[in-house]
Amino acid sequence: MSRRTPLPPPVIRALCEADIDSVIENAGGGRAHPDADRRTEINADYRLGDTVIELKFLDDEGLEKPEHQAKLATLFSSYQPGRPVVVLDPQLLPPEARRDYATIVERPVRGAVAKGRAQLKQSRNENPDIATTVLFVINNGFAALTQEELVEHVVRRAKNDSREIDGIVVGGCYFHSDGFDTVALWPLDYVAIHPERPFAAFDALKDAWDGLSERHMTDFVTGKHGLDAKKKPVADITFDLDGITYVKPAIAFGSESKFYGRRRPRLNALDFEDLPHVATTIPTLTEREYRRFRAVMEAEQLLMGFESWLAHVKEAMATSEPLRPVVPIEVTRGGWESWRKRHREFTGLQSLRVFANERFNRRASDLLNSAREMTDEVAPPRRYIGVSTELIGQDVRNDISHIAFVFQRRNTRPQIRPLVSHARISHEHALSLGAAYAVLEGVDAMFWRNDLQFAWT
Repeated sequence: MSRRTPLPPPVIRALCEADIDSVIENAGGGRAHPDADRRTEINADYRLGDTVIELKFLDDEGLEKPEHQAKLATLFSSYQPGRPVVVLDPQLLPPEARRDYATIVERPVRGAVAKGRAQLKQSRNENPDIATTVLFVINNGFAALTQEELVEHVVRRAKNDSREIDGIVVGGCYFHSDGFDTVALWPLDYVAIHPERPFAAFDALKDAWDGLSERHMTDFVTGKHGLDAKKKPVADITFDLDGITYVKPAIAFGSESKFYGRRRPRLNALDFEDLPHVATTIPTLTEREYRRFRAVMEAEQLLMGFESWLAHVKEAMATSEPLRPVVPIEVTRGGWESWRKRHREFTGLQSLRVFANERFNRRASDLLNSAREMTDEVAPPRRYIGVSTELIGQDVRNDISHIAFVFQRRNTRPQIRPLVSHARISHEHALSLGAAYAVLEGVDAMFWRNDLQFAWT
């Protein structure tokens, strides 16, 4: 486990209808139909001046519904082929596909608008003095949508589906935390659908909403939410389908942490010493060194002939895998004998293998320690290993890394030979693997770069 494991996140009480009752009352309004519990007709919830207001909570995370996940997977995977982790960001889609995305994610909004339209229509029919109807939508759990996205969806559905809605109000408590820094945003936006019938009391509603936010956050800080505090901070939304992980990354803080610094800790992060092995080493011998080793290891079957030894090495090299390459390490009897004086516990071919492995570890460690971030100011050498990692959301297990051998002559475009592509490994894991490839390729430099487009920062 990493020393930068996130602290446990706090929880807060979600909003409820009683909270909005207090907002309406403090704004100067009240229930539109005090006898609503005895009525059979559907109707709106509140009246504020000459406006009736229907309240709709979006309590559920829309992307957790299997039918929505299947459609999103089909949509996004076609534009991110070959990736083990697909990012669900509409900005990665062409304009025509963004419309398909909107159709999928706004289904809960569509239902809220359809029901609200009927209730507002009933209340207006019963009260001819009503001048304006407003649909009030609270984002109470649909974390996949930002405030701006939700406003856009509600406006679109209200314009497409309804002549009964004169305006929409959208708000919510967007709760963000990294375990130390905690931020709660309480936006409230009004958009006129029919500007000729404006919502005159919106300013009063906004003042009352701000009052609710102050009371709610004070109760949160002082621990008064108690057992009702169950709402967690905004987090990545992930699901797996057909061997692929789909991630809607949590919105980044956008500012440096006062406690953690430039990089906030993430889930499932590992230190270098806890990473899995990134290479298998095999000692290699020139024909001259083979004869010298054969003289002191006559009982070893693999050393009965130079050709059989070469066949053994070739067989081992054939087992190489992208995430665990086989790295041949040339050894000499002189170097081995010097090493053996400090390691008498190893004998025979085992000592040869351990010696080769330690040589590899020293070289790879030197490469790791000298690895540099690739910036515009860096002038790289002609040959180097490049490591790039896409940091995706709050969980290190969703990061994607790429490793390549780069060769560049002066004033020419670099020649890039991919070694590892779309590997679901962390930055630290990729650097370690890159060092193994640097030893394999006989390269003396390694440079890295992190893509922070979807990072948790």
